[in-house]
Amino acid sequence: MTLANAVLRYDRKDYPNDVLLRLYRELLKPRLIEEKMLILLRQGKITKWFSGIGQEAISVGSTLAMHSDEYILPLHRNLGVFTGRGVPLGRLFAQWQGKATGYTKGRDRSFHFGTNEHHIVGMISHLGPQLAVADGIALADLLDKKPRVTLTYSGDGGASEGDFHEALNVAAVWQLPVIFLIENNGYGLSTPSNEQFRFKSFVDKGPPTAWKPCR
Repeated sequence: MTLANAVLRYDRKDYPNDVLLRLYRELLKPRLIEEKMLILLRQGKITKWFSGIGQEAISVGSTLAMHSDEYILPLHRNLGVFTGRGVPLGRLFAQWQGKATGYTKGRDRSFHFGTNEHHIVGMISHLGPQLAVADGIALADLLDKKPRVTLTYSGDGGASEGDFHEALNVAAVWQLPVIFLIENNGYGLSTPSNEQFRFKSFVDKGPPTAWKPCR
């Protein structure tokens, strides 16, 4: 079968039209913003942009699966988290352009900011350390007996840091309600996966045996 006459098959399961339309709009919004930002980058109106084109479904799907009062710790390619949580676009664009009306009042750009109103914790540039922060938030909810889950993102590069293994170990030992979402695009910045670790499958970094309940 050639691509020209290939038939796309969708399994919509039992999802109603309004749910599917909402998912489509939530996917489309960050893509349109991404395309706009890349134009501004070429025009010299912004100086830096980490594109997440092609990864929108990861951010959007995981964000919409969370409750609005559950904390999310995104990275610099997770625009869908911010749009999915309804962060005002005016303040987002001001933040990216380093304006005083942005969340950090011109002291920073990109996604190095948080908003407690939308339960988003700003990313840590070293990527790995924020996994331990997610453990702390999850532990607080556990101690307060709040039925909430914390979601944090990292990449295959960040998962090569010691913080990743420490965070997973603490979460497993204490049975913390935290989700570690690892976006594996095959590269840690410019380092390919085969130069980062020595096993065939990336999922071997978190073997199922590590998640067995403690006795």
